[in-house]
Amino acid sequence: MFCFAFHPLIRIFAFKIKKQQMKQAKTLTIRIGHDTLAFISTGNDGEPFFQSYEMEGGMSAAANLREAFKTLPMLAGSWEKATVLADVPTMLVPEEEFAPADSDILFSHTFSGCERDVKLHYPLESLRVVALYALERDVQTAVSDHCKEAEYLPVALPLWQHLGKQADGSRQRLYGYFHDGKVNIFSFSKQRFRFCNTFSAVHAHDAQFYLLSTFTQLGMKGDRDEVMVMGTTPHLKWVADSLRPFVSRIIIGDAQALQIDNSVSPDIPLDICVFLQLALP
Repeated sequence: MFCFAFHPLIRIFAFKIKKQQMKQAKTLTIRIGHDTLAFISTGNDGEPFFQSYEMEGGMSAAANLREAFKTLPMLAGSWEKATVLADVPTMLVPEEEFAPADSDILFSHTFSGCERDVKLHYPLESLRVVALYALERDVQTAVSDHCKEAEYLPVALPLWQHLGKQADGSRQRLYGYFHDGKVNIFSFSKQRFRFCNTFSAVHAHDAQFYLLSTFTQLGMKGDRDEVMVMGTTPHLKWVADSLRPFVSRIIIGDAQALQIDNSVSPDIPLDICVFLQLALP
């Protein structure tokens, strides 16, 4: 479901602050995706700074992180705290059924190939579930070498938290969040998850199929309920248009629709924008 190799470094994009204006911040947000790293911090002057870093193919995520810390001026020095949003294998467990001691066993029955990874969890109290996820130990080490304290979260978690609060309308809504070559499909009912799963979305027709199939399986009505698609994919508009013959209400979830601020740069991934607005964790 989520376990992918990390790929290509070459281009570096920076926004908002000129190099000579940068000041060392004490907190850092890192996003680890399928083939890119992203960093955002706020300097002592209060100005946010965002930088995206393409990973080198053939190198692990941890090796790319170490290289980024060596080469990017904005990462120089040490950091008091970092929050890391990572594209990692993730499952949701009802809060009343979660026991930390059972994490390894529960995870091994759901995902393969993650036996050596560290298992982490984060409670989503408003949705009454616990997110359980696996992180490569080398990634944890690479971050801790430069940050005194670090918190690790799945990339979709800020969106779950944000959109779960809007789930009490008269219409049911299915969400499709595109990121890192996948689509995370989820829906809520009575402030709880009704559905949540992630599928490969490299091909647009696959994403359309998964969204329509889930919409139908949940008993949603094309003339009443709605689908929101959002995130990063070249096929976003095509997917939205392809759903319109079956679902009358299709929403493209941009920053305005989600009521979040992306004024630092339109290139910042949606999950980071939502995270910064929610001030998680």
